Amino acid sequence: MSEVLESLGNPSSLHYEGRLAKDLIDESREEVSGAFGCDFAEVIFTGSGTESCNLAIIGAALGNENPSRNRIVFGGAEHHCVLHTQPILERLGYRVELTPVDAEGRALVHDIDEDVLLVSVMQANNETGAIQDMTPILELAKAAGALVHCDLVQTFTSALPVPNADLLSACAHKINGPKGVGAVCIRGGTSIKPLIRGGAQERELRAGTENVVAIAGFGQAVKQRLAHPIDPSEARAVFETMLVGAGALPTVTEGDRLGGHCHLRFPGRSAETMLIQLDRAGISASSGAACSSGSIEPSHVMLACGYSESEAKEALRFSFGYGNTVEQAREAASRVLSLPIMG
Repeated sequence: MSEVLESLGNPSSLHYEGRLAKDLIDESREEVSGAFGCDFAEVIFTGSGTESCNLAIIGAALGNENPSRNRIVFGGAEHHCVLHTQPILERLGYRVELTPVDAEGRALVHDIDEDVLLVSVMQANNETGAIQDMTPILELAKAAGALVHCDLVQTFTSALPVPNADLLSACAHKINGPKGVGAVCIRGGTSIKPLIRGGAQERELRAGTENVVAIAGFGQAVKQRLAHPIDPSEARAVFETMLVGAGALPTVTEGDRLGGHCHLRFPGRSAETMLIQLDRAGISASSGAACSSGSIEPSHVMLACGYSESEAKEALRFSFGYGNTVEQAREAASRVLSLPIMG
């Protein structure tokens, strides 16, 4: 990315510097499309995972030419970037339905009829880390002729198989790439209308001069992650060390989950207060999605899982990734137990 900063070419220009910039974008598109398991031309770069999900969902709603398909289904514990499209979709004339979820946040999708345009479910919940089996949802949707969007922000480039969905969203910063760049895979034949209009960039689906530096960083992050994947057994060992060291506190997720997620409840203790104390103790944790961590509202994911408001405010998420070790997890657990509020 530092090297790319020295290039001032606009990738839409025909001169030499512009062609160099376009080549950098094409190289990254090749890496990202390979990770999606799709064709080169099916990848559109965006400004974030949020924009990728918005383009997939609202874009599909705008591109729909069948008025009888007027229902859109979301998992009840999706990220806010999915759930908060509901008012826009309703203004466009769609009925939006939220499915119930199990106690760990997995969507329970059963009702997909021929009036459904789109079903949107994430492959792994960003708060609980619970992994969703997408196969039954894809089979139901295919039988009804509905589109499927899958949010892969938490699982992109992981060992999990990429769902054969019509629309897939991802971003760079979850795989140690730069913040402020995402991508959406739009399978061939899927009708999408742009949200941002202007020039003809990104196959006329996302106008505006591309962020060449961030896109180049995204491609490099994918390349590095695929060449040096996180060992699932090592991630599990870090999780188990944190879990045991934290005094066998109740976990939110018991079933299949992301190896780097350790989501714990601290009964009778305020997560908001604990976050302040943890920060002072040198531990970065979260009480929900990072984009909502400034809020004092209970996690919508925990509420959807069936927890009360008070219980939802007792949960903390500890995330582990590249460079985190068993020793660090053990030290983190020790500091958690030494907090004044734990006494």
